[in-house]
Amino acid sequence: MLTVDRYVARSFLSAYLILLLLGVGQYVLFDLLGNMDEFTKNPEQSAWQSTAIIWDYYLHNLPLYYSQLSGPIMAFAAAFTVANMLRNNELVALLAAGMPLPRLAAPILGVSVVLVALWFANREFLIPSWAEKIARTKDDVIGQRVTGVHCARDENNAILTATRFLPTEGVVENVAIITAAAGDARSELIRADRGVWNPARHVWVLDRGIRYHQAADGEENTPREEPVLAFPFTLTPEQLVLRRDAQWADLLSLRELNQLVASRSLTNRGPIEISRHQRVTQPLVQWLLMVLALPFFLCRAPTNVLSAGGKALLMSGAFYVVVFIAASVVKNSAQASLLAWIPILVFGPIAVVRLGNVRT
Repeated sequence: MLTVDRYVARSFLSAYLILLLLGVGQYVLFDLLGNMDEFTKNPEQSAWQSTAIIWDYYLHNLPLYYSQLSGPIMAFAAAFTVANMLRNNELVALLAAGMPLPRLAAPILGVSVVLVALWFANREFLIPSWAEKIARTKDDVIGQRVTGVHCARDENNAILTATRFLPTEGVVENVAIITAAAGDARSELIRADRGVWNPARHVWVLDRGIRYHQAADGEENTPREEPVLAFPFTLTPEQLVLRRDAQWADLLSLRELNQLVASRSLTNRGPIEISRHQRVTQPLVQWLLMVLALPFFLCRAPTNVLSAGGKALLMSGAFYVVVFIAASVVKNSAQASLLAWIPILVFGPIAVVRLGNVRT
């Protein structure tokens, strides 16, 4: 590695870390200022308890903030690194030494490979492991607020409803489960006063559970009843918490998304499919955003840095508009794969042509 490569890589990595700290810090600060009352609703909480709750909430959400900000910050850091060299006339010295300007992007692209790998590891391992923590609401970080479960569907197409759900205890109360009888399409209803999650058996142990069988054709129209001690509803308490979040699928790993798509209980298949395909294309989207911005600053002639930055910002904004529209217009699973790749198919050739046409 040349000395100039180490210099560019160090400058890029320093800019990335500084911008990441500033971005995540501002994200947390503004979110905290806007939602402070949500953390302090309970008048019985002391100042220390409120501080501990705030720390616990934002600590577990840091991986999500990093995942959301890493791509744009990487593009900003790359543009800032080259723009600073352009402003200080360092590009002129490199050109005089015989280095082509596109070669200057090599150390930046090399470091970005490591950064995207870290982003992917965070997205696939850390966020899914903390998903139930991330999905908590600000006014119930410690999970004491009593809520219910409304029509949660598992992979066996069973539907669970409960008037009270205590996530930390793994308990549901006033339970009703609707499922299909084995071998036919008749429905069954299970009612219980209480259900307790048993992680060893992976079942919900029911208190005073009763199964009501629908009468078959030709039989007396009186449902048959039988006691039931447990039911293998496949969603755990953590997954029930996660399903209450509007963007719960975005907190799953790619493996979990594949399992979800393969299950029979998926009702909103379109958005889940686009999330799955975007998980694959997101690393390319991050690289493409950076490559779109770099050529505006790789100039051999003196250039106004603010003007180049404005053009790069417009190009990046257009790219993100296409990404947003592609994710928003999906209506069925057949469109998901194409729509996820449209931003890359449209802007990929533009980025390659612009980087290849940099004059040296």
